[in-house]
Amino acid sequence: MQSLPRSRSFGLAVLLASAPLVAQAPELSPVTEAVAGVVNTLQLKGAGLVAVRAGGELHRSSHGNFDAATPLPIASASKWLAVAAIMTLVDAEQLDLDQPVARYLPEFDRDDKRRLTLRQCLACTGGVPARLPESVRGMDMKAFVAEAADTALREQSGTTFRYGGVGFQIVAAAAERVSGKSWHELFATAIAAPLGLRDTRFGTLQPIGGEAGSAALPWVAGGALSTLDDYARFLRMLVGRGELDGVRVLRASSVESMFRDQVPAMVEVHAVGFDADDVRYGLGTWLQRLPDGAIRVSDPGAFGFTPWIDLDLGIGGVFGVVDRAARVLDQLKRVQQVLRTTVASPMVAGTEREVKLSHDGRDRRYLVHVPPHDGKSALPLLLVLHGGGGNADQVRETTGLATAGVRAGFVVVFADGTGPLRGKLLTWNSGGIPVWAVEHGVDDVGFLRAVVASVQGQVAIDPQRVFACGHSNGGMMCHRLARDAGDLFAGIAVVSGAMNHRSSDAQQPIAVLLLHGTADQHVRYEGGAPTKAIGRAGERVDASVQDAIDYYLDRNGLRTEKVTERSGKIRIDDYREARGGVASAPVRVITIEGAGHSWPGGKTPVRAVADTPFPFDASAAIVKFFAEFAPVRPPAATPR
Repeated sequence: MQSLPRSRSFGLAVLLASAPLVAQAPELSPVTEAVAGVVNTLQLKGAGLVAVRAGGELHRSSHGNFDAATPLPIASASKWLAVAAIMTLVDAEQLDLDQPVARYLPEFDRDDKRRLTLRQCLACTGGVPARLPESVRGMDMKAFVAEAADTALREQSGTTFRYGGVGFQIVAAAAERVSGKSWHELFATAIAAPLGLRDTRFGTLQPIGGEAGSAALPWVAGGALSTLDDYARFLRMLVGRGELDGVRVLRASSVESMFRDQVPAMVEVHAVGFDADDVRYGLGTWLQRLPDGAIRVSDPGAFGFTPWIDLDLGIGGVFGVVDRAARVLDQLKRVQQVLRTTVASPMVAGTEREVKLSHDGRDRRYLVHVPPHDGKSALPLLLVLHGGGGNADQVRETTGLATAGVRAGFVVVFADGTGPLRGKLLTWNSGGIPVWAVEHGVDDVGFLRAVVASVQGQVAIDPQRVFACGHSNGGMMCHRLARDAGDLFAGIAVVSGAMNHRSSDAQQPIAVLLLHGTADQHVRYEGGAPTKAIGRAGERVDASVQDAIDYYLDRNGLRTEKVTERSGKIRIDDYREARGGVASAPVRVITIEGAGHSWPGGKTPVRAVADTPFPFDASAAIVKFFAEFAPVRPPAATPR
């Protein structure tokens, strides 16, 4: 069997328990029809489906007598909730998944269990029996630990896959010991309260969900009750890589661990409780390869209640029902496929086209992506500029901004620079550097003004929310636009690009995001000549990041005082305080310690000679910065 990939690249207020009611998401008619087909085929009394992505709900429909606010027994779908609670302790460095269980539960300090780790328990590879010899009815957590410690392992740890709930319960007991809280208290404070989950609690195994919220032995692998409303919020957090509506619940790396193959490569995994080929297992998570090679992670319950996430599309769904999994899951496959198809359709993904444009005697082109819209409200526009030697197609693929921007409601445009070969080795006339477009005096400022005007002829654009971002030479071009086209562009985002153009200037404040790695040898953080150069690039002498900061603070009338946030190797400096007390456009600087020249979080290096992209989502940071932008100047006239 072909194994699944073993890794995958993917800010603190606390919500009150009285979180706002769930906003009604629009129905996607093909998905509604598909769910209705399942309900009719299985003659279900009721069912509901919510489809989500990081920014919110994509679809919501209820069928029959289903109530999305009614608690249901979710059986094995409890595992995601439990693992998430456990991972909050990993994030806090109270638990280490690669330590032996005996470190936290001395009862397991026995010859056959000293090598059993927490990770193996959560990945069902510890050799732990699927069930205990004795019924757990009437046990509390202390009694369970004693019984589990006395029960022999079925196989040597790490040599086999055995699906069951005992391993999860062992880790839950360890979580109670290190946190000093009962499982009910831990889940409530770590997961339920931050996410605003009103009706999700853990109950007994027998009967499933009994004494929810107060059971002496809450069965974490299958004893939870939840509602479709609650679980949809939880699922949005997972799709959002640990964050929901600005609230960070888990580190992104912890969510990635849940969805990464955790079973030794030579150990076979077989689906239990549902029919699927080519499956692996993460932390409480089934990983399934779809026919097109995409990976779906899921956590189906015995009664059909099923959450899943399609990692390639960044979407998830949760099907609420009470029936039998064997009946439901086979029918649910069609719903899942219809959702995938619909998300990729103009109904959700918007439209895209290539546009040819003649400017200054040259045939030019750009790619435009338009989100679904009502045709009445004006949309923000984000212009994306490739680095030297790239093109529009390459930067679209590398950054993923076509998807991220459209999801956030932006019209996203990728334009081509110019060069000696059609479509290849393209550059921008950013000024002050020895590249083809500069040496041939290409009017790129005029061209990009014409691109904006061309897009305005196709869709209503908000003239106060026209932005540009770019990488390397494209970032340098953004600096030039800030000076030569400050009447048009309200903000720029520059990734690894120096401010080398200074021959002209604009007076309007402009929102600026600068993102740069300290180990960039092609455009150095501290400025100067590149220590790695391609072609004639070594002839450049670049301005430093600090030079750009000083210029934009002065232009925007901002004080040098800043608000700084740090997370590992990421430092974010925000400058927002105006010198004269009058609101101005912000300046944000994201410094990545040790990052090189490639687009952070990019799918591939920008060029074959580029370094490996740093695992930070620059595209998400750019979209968020511009999405939060509030105009601070009168509307500027834009060409039509």
